[in-house]
Amino acid sequence: MAIFDDGFDFDKYVRKRLMEMDNLESRELFKEIIRDMMGEFYNHVASEYKFLEDRVFKEAPRPVRMPDIITGIVSMDEYDVTDRNYRPMDEGDLEKKTPDTEDMLQSLADNKPYLLYTAFIQMDYLKLQDIEKRVFHGFLDIGEKKIASDFKVKLCRRYMDMTEKLYDIAKLNNLPWRTVLAPYLYKFFDVSVIRVDEIDPKAKIINVTVDFEEYNNKTRFDVFPVWNLSKTEIIASTYPQPIMERAVFEHLLYAGQFKKNASYLLTSSDSVVRDIRWQDGDLYIMADGETPGNWGFYEVHNEKEWLYHFPVFTNKQYDTFSNNMREYFGERIKSKTEIIRFLSSFVASQHFDIVDVKLTTKSESGDTYDTESFIDYEYRLEERSKTLMVNFDPQNMTYYLNRDILSFLITNLSHFFPEYNCIGKLE
Repeated sequence: MAIFDDGFDFDKYVRKRLMEMDNLESRELFKEIIRDMMGEFYNHVASEYKFLEDRVFKEAPRPVRMPDIITGIVSMDEYDVTDRNYRPMDEGDLEKKTPDTEDMLQSLADNKPYLLYTAFIQMDYLKLQDIEKRVFHGFLDIGEKKIASDFKVKLCRRYMDMTEKLYDIAKLNNLPWRTVLAPYLYKFFDVSVIRVDEIDPKAKIINVTVDFEEYNNKTRFDVFPVWNLSKTEIIASTYPQPIMERAVFEHLLYAGQFKKNASYLLTSSDSVVRDIRWQDGDLYIMADGETPGNWGFYEVHNEKEWLYHFPVFTNKQYDTFSNNMREYFGERIKSKTEIIRFLSSFVASQHFDIVDVKLTTKSESGDTYDTESFIDYEYRLEERSKTLMVNFDPQNMTYYLNRDILSFLITNLSHFFPEYNCIGKLE
């Protein structure tokens, strides 16, 4: 927070005002009074204010948070398989798969589509809404000839299921849930064959060609999603100690077993976990099992340099005093100003300028969708009579991920307003 506004640049402001002055005498006077004299005063006050802000910030209580989740996509030819910071969401994406003709024919005989591969379609969310209703034509290349075939596409759930599992993992680790920003996942579609002309069951499929019509120029087959999570297993450091009349056992994992530049989320165990707590870097797990064993974790790597072509996204929020106090004390958002401040606290908000926030009794539709439909909010009313609408001005109106990023922001806001239908609109 600066004296005037966040990111206020005093020198830039002065230069701009100078260029607006036609009178040379006024310009010279403005330079002497404002730039020279007031400039030093501004820098001094700003420095003292920053010192006070840092002091208060350090003394304020810090909330317990789920680690930042970073997502992106990488093409096959540029991905470094030794990259430990960004791993494929599905390690199987690193393996080349070939369709099996006999399996395909059996699947079609059972009246089931046969999955061939997953494609990435680089288009706006709204333009992809009807693609699943379409039937596309193409052929299977078996060398000596090409077999005419029909294909359908369906939104790929494989990656989304992995992000949704983080919700249960957050509960297992006693951490408040944080919405994951993964806009690319809504562009991945499973391509399946639904009909083929007569083909020899022993024929080897060399290549598959599909005419995606208007989607052709925006379709890629060589990219896959990555994130800053990697799976690992750690064994308990000591023999479990019985607690609660030997009904529950405490398993200890020492701090030295964890990397200092990473965070850890417990993902699995052979026993029912009752509680976990971190203390001075050590992890104490209270579980029913008394036998030492391996514990499954997600190793969450802190933000590292991104070396690939496509931009990366994070659900990170700027570390601010207001955010920390609200999360620590569980306070609600109560005003338009707080809504704007909350939305602006996300790094992802840099793609937009917030124009307005309105509450209306009309049933409105927006440019956003719910990214957390998998969560069963039992306390939400089925019929919400009021709509909380936030208008955004995008930095780039033609950016194909605008609606996906916007949906992430609005989904976060809806946590505070379960009684309203929260939507976002692009101006």
